[in-house]
Amino acid sequence: MRNRAGFLAIAAGVIMAASATGRGEATCTLRTAIEPYGVYMFIGADGKAAGVDVDLVQAIADELGCVASFPKMPWARALLELEHGRLDVGTSASRTPERERFAHFSAPYRQAQMGIYVRKGETGRYALDGLSGITDAGLRLGVMRDFYYGPEFEALMVDPAFARLVNTAVDYEMNIRKLLRGRIDGFLVDDIGVMVGALAAYGAEDQVEQHPVFLAGDEFHLILSRKSVSDSLVAEVNEVLARMEADGRLRHIMDKYIKK
Repeated sequence: MRNRAGFLAIAAGVIMAASATGRGEATCTLRTAIEPYGVYMFIGADGKAAGVDVDLVQAIADELGCVASFPKMPWARALLELEHGRLDVGTSASRTPERERFAHFSAPYRQAQMGIYVRKGETGRYALDGLSGITDAGLRLGVMRDFYYGPEFEALMVDPAFARLVNTAVDYEMNIRKLLRGRIDGFLVDDIGVMVGALAAYGAEDQVEQHPVFLAGDEFHLILSRKSVSDSLVAEVNEVLARMEADGRLRHIMDKYIKK
């Protein structure tokens, strides 16, 4: 998943510009690569980065005495920058063996649910009881490049009949356009919470609907580059996350953007 698993998709950076034993002797900068990812990352009307993950990174930066910045960067490029240590932390990331080669993972800070979206009124055309039913249904499925959709999806991609139906896109807007133009029959999202705002932003909420099939989502973590982030800094980030969950700050950030 953005897995952004993410539109999404997303990376934040924590770079220690000096090595020192005391926090006050070091300069810490958090660079967060931002691309549209529903309520989790977006550019506000004032032109500034906003969203759940942006506020989370900013809160961690404030507590650790770091400076946060938010350059625009697609998720695929952000993963490459993380691997080479030019970015240091990504948000809303699934934990995978491939990513563990070059990154640490924080404790999970939210749980996602996956979903499939089709054109309005067409859910009845596709009888699905899970991802494995896509082949029999002949559903041409849009996915996001470099997103992780879980072990079942990865296993199904080994089957040529399933893989032929899968079509990649660089962002959710492209998948929405492909769906409305009939180039795909549906698209898979790693986090249905992202699509609520995304469909509204693109003016497509009356043209697209979620298929009723239930697809369990993944736990999302911060992903931290092994090349530029020390074990001790990962531990500090986890301590901040634990305090934010315990004192309600994490819930407050979620509630600010996710309307119930």
